[in-house]
Amino acid sequence: MAIFSKIINSSFNIRAIKTLTVLIFVYIYTFPTFSDTSLDKARNLFLEGKYENALEETSKYKTAEARILESRILSIYTHFYLEEKTAEENFLKSYDIAKQAIEIAPKNDEAYVEAAHSLGRYGQKIGIMSAITKGIADRVKRYLNKALEINPNNILANLSKGIWHAEIVNQAGKGLAKAVYGAKVNSAIKHFEIVKKHKNSNEIGILYELSYGYSLLNEDTYLNEAKIIVEKLLKIPPTSDMDTLYIKKGRLLLKVLP
Repeated sequence: MAIFSKIINSSFNIRAIKTLTVLIFVYIYTFPTFSDTSLDKARNLFLEGKYENALEETSKYKTAEARILESRILSIYTHFYLEEKTAEENFLKSYDIAKQAIEIAPKNDEAYVEAAHSLGRYGQKIGIMSAITKGIADRVKRYLNKALEINPNNILANLSKGIWHAEIVNQAGKGLAKAVYGAKVNSAIKHFEIVKKHKNSNEIGILYELSYGYSLLNEDTYLNEAKIIVEKLLKIPPTSDMDTLYIKKGRLLLKVLP
């Protein structure tokens, strides 16, 4: 949605986040609006935490929407619940599924979002140097840019691109981030503002990642904004397995925010 954001834990330190600064994606469960209501069953299974059943359901259909949903579910499930080689293989499988969606519907912004999602997660697993050598960073950025070219209001693409800018600034500093990568604080904020105005901005997963994005900018104003957002998400009752995971992450993030 993060480029290489690691799952937050008790040793999390905002000033020393060890992340790859060019592979970003967020792991939230916002779904595109599907015209095919037959996919509602798969979506509901996913929200219930029945990931394998949801994947089996999506595999029954050959539409671009089905491939997008299958890729998204597989990447999220793999990120949170699988490890090592199995995870690497699943992220590549998810990436292939996303590319199938692009082939079917090259004008579908969500297909490019999922390509960035799965490829970014694969890069996270194989390690920073391997990811850079394989050109994964640039491909993730291109996929996000294409999604935003098609739909400038895509919430996941904006959130991911905002964190892309924020992570590079966090790691490299403002001057180097701008000179080498073209990453800027103002650009991160611009994407975050679009997210905040989106109709789905109050979902728990969105709020967590938005809070995390602001925290990366590591200035008092933005750290305070991060705290306000994470406190907001902690007041929302969970309605899915993913919500429960994000609430746990939110509590940990709140502990380390000033």
